[in-house]
Amino acid sequence: MSETVSKPSQPAPPLIDRVKNILLKPSPTWDVIANEPADIKSIYLGYIIPLAAIGPIASAIGMSVFGVGIPGLISYKTPLMWAATGAVVQFVLALVMVFVLALVIDALAPSFGGQKNQLRAFKVAAYSGTAGWLAGIFAILPPLAMLGILGLYSLYLLYVGLPKLMNVPQEKAVGYTAVTVIVMIVLGLVFSLLSAPIYKFGMPGGFLSGAATGATGAAVGTVAVPGAGSLDLAKLEAATKQMEAQASAMQAGQATVATVDPAQLLALMPETYQGASRSNPTTSADQAGGIAVANAEATYALGAGTVRLKVSDLGSMSGLTAMAQAVNVNRTETTATGYKKIVSSNGRVVTEDYDNSAKSGSYSVLVGPRINIEAQGDNVDMATLKGLVDGMDLARAEGLAK
Repeated sequence: MSETVSKPSQPAPPLIDRVKNILLKPSPTWDVIANEPADIKSIYLGYIIPLAAIGPIASAIGMSVFGVGIPGLISYKTPLMWAATGAVVQFVLALVMVFVLALVIDALAPSFGGQKNQLRAFKVAAYSGTAGWLAGIFAILPPLAMLGILGLYSLYLLYVGLPKLMNVPQEKAVGYTAVTVIVMIVLGLVFSLLSAPIYKFGMPGGFLSGAATGATGAAVGTVAVPGAGSLDLAKLEAATKQMEAQASAMQAGQATVATVDPAQLLALMPETYQGASRSNPTTSADQAGGIAVANAEATYALGAGTVRLKVSDLGSMSGLTAMAQAVNVNRTETTATGYKKIVSSNGRVVTEDYDNSAKSGSYSVLVGPRINIEAQGDNVDMATLKGLVDGMDLARAEGLAK
């Protein structure tokens, strides 16, 4: 793709100069980026690929040379082949995410008073990621990994760039940025879920163990992922087609599904739990640029603890969740103070995350392709969070979105 401009423009500067300029003086740099001649291929080759490779390479070196775990107590060095395999998968998903994010940015523009322009949307997705990609270098040494938080500066770059390149009024820039960030988070979670088991396809047993094709050439059966779970090829293919249809609808500014009435989502929540009444109920239903979602939230005060319950109809994001459900993952990660766990069973994805020292965590269940139920708690145990979610009528919740 190319873009017509009204005045002569200079080509993009060398990589290092562009990185320095976008980080140190983002506003004038976005003005330059808006009108410089470019296309998707040149941006990929000259900017995205070299920067997106930093994190995966650093992570592979860190895991294979320095290892993962608790320094001085327990540490495990990932075999170089596995670390390299994971780096390749992480790198490819990063490239895909830029393109998908650009589609979303372009589709959302009219909803915030802006103008659709695929090339400019791609520029925003590409250049706003600069800080995050650079921060990936800290993965090379485990003690420095926490410095990766510096990559959040990319959110500011996104906020500055969106109104300039997509011609969105400044007063709507915050809303546009917020919605885009929400989509980024959803994409990041789904891609992380996908990449976790795929990292292990170099393990004994083989990534394609159990794979087959049907008479039409379509993939059928499951792919065994030793130590992580399996991948349902038929579900993955269906999810891909669903995502394509939803992406096309988003580009046309049309929602592909009608979300559940938020009041019905709220009605799924118990009036009381462990003697505590449901309080601070809120509901919302939003649609912009073909993306439709609905939410209901409430709080339960349990003695010294608090639990926040949220029920969401992911609506137009169901293609992404369907892809996540194609991964029959069973993975547990133990940390110094707690654990993280993801389990897929009977079409439901269950996620647990708990910190014993802080007595806080979250428990969520993705019911069907659209309804997600999550309990987040402070000063409560995991059993309390599980009891609240699992005690709800999950079959009824799944039925609402059919």
